[in-house]
Amino acid sequence: MLRKLGKSNQVAIPKEILKKLHLNSNDYMDVYIEDNKIILEPKIVIPRDQAYFFTEEWQKDEHQAEQDIQSGRLTETADLDELMEEMDK
Repeated sequence: MLRKLGKSNQVAIPKEILKKLHLNSNDYMDVYIEDNKIILEPKIVIPRDQAYFFTEEWQKDEHQAEQDIQSGRLTETADLDELMEEMDK
């Protein structure tokens, strides 16, 4: 789809592409050159203090926890003291 470079060097992305990629106004795009082409890559910006939760290590542990929950590998306790006793076993 041919687009014209507008004022402030802006390019409008066709609605069909926005819909297909689930993009909305104010979404972030990484813009870079690859093989002499301009590439627009959608990105999600994560606050620095939340970045650890998206590391491979954290996601692996989350996956393991989800598997434990689904298979019933749980321990229920009435309060924190009981939980600590259970963890000491």
